[in-house]
Amino acid sequence: MVKKTLKIGVVAKKTGLTVRTLHHYDQIGLLKPSDETESGHRLYTDSDIARLHQIVTLKQLGFTLEEIKDMMNNSDYNPKKMLNLHLSRLNEQINQLVELRNRLHDIFELLDVGEAVSSERFLMAIQMTKMIASPHFSEKHKVEMIKKYKTTVTNELRKNNAVGKNLLSEFREMKENGKLPSDPEVAPLAKRWILEIESVAPEGFIQSAEHYYSENFTESIAYGMDSELYHFIKEAVSHFT
Repeated sequence: MVKKTLKIGVVAKKTGLTVRTLHHYDQIGLLKPSDETESGHRLYTDSDIARLHQIVTLKQLGFTLEEIKDMMNNSDYNPKKMLNLHLSRLNEQINQLVELRNRLHDIFELLDVGEAVSSERFLMAIQMTKMIASPHFSEKHKVEMIKKYKTTVTNELRKNNAVGKNLLSEFREMKENGKLPSDPEVAPLAKRWILEIESVAPEGFIQSAEHYYSENFTESIAYGMDSELYHFIKEAVSHFT
C-alpha cells in the first residue's frame, strides 16, 4: 500500500496556514514532517496532518505554541491543570473587556451634552471615566465631577485648560529661574493657583486627586506636571493654606 504524503505547499493550501507558519512549527519541534522525497523535500503523512489539526484546534482555544508543544509531547501532561489555567486567563480577559465596555458606555454618556463634541471634551471624558473608576474619590466627588463636566460648555473647558497650563508654565519659569517656593515673587502665583483650584474642585477633592496622580503619575506628566514641579507648587501653596 502506497503511503499518502503531502508537500508543504499543499498542506498550507488545504489548512489555510502559511508555508512560513508550517516552517516555524517544524523549527520549534511542534510539527516535523515524518517523510521526505529522494531529493530531500519534506513530506507530511496522514499522522502529521492529524497532529496539525490538533495543534490548530488547541491554538483556536487560546493555548500558546509552547503550551501546545508541552501538552502533545509529554504523555504525563495534566490537561485539566492547563484548562484551569486557561480558564483563569480567559476570565481575566473577559473582566477587562467588560470594564472597557463600561468605560466606553460612560464616555458615551458624558459626551451626551447637547452640543458638538470637541477633541478637548472627548479626551476629558476619557480622563473623567478613569478618575470615576478610582477608589480614591468619594461618591460625592464623582457625582460633582460628572455634573461639572456636563454643565460646562466647550469654550469654558478650553478656557479652564488654558488657565491651568499658563499657571503651570509660570510656576515652571519661577522654579527654573532659581526662585524658592517661599519667595515673595511666587506668592501671587500660589494665591492664583488656590483660587483657580477652589473654583473648580469640591471640598476634599485635592487630597483625593493627589493620591490618584501618585499612582497614575504619567497622566499628570501629560498635563505638564512633573514630580519636581508638583512638589514646588505644593510647598508654595502650603504657605497660604
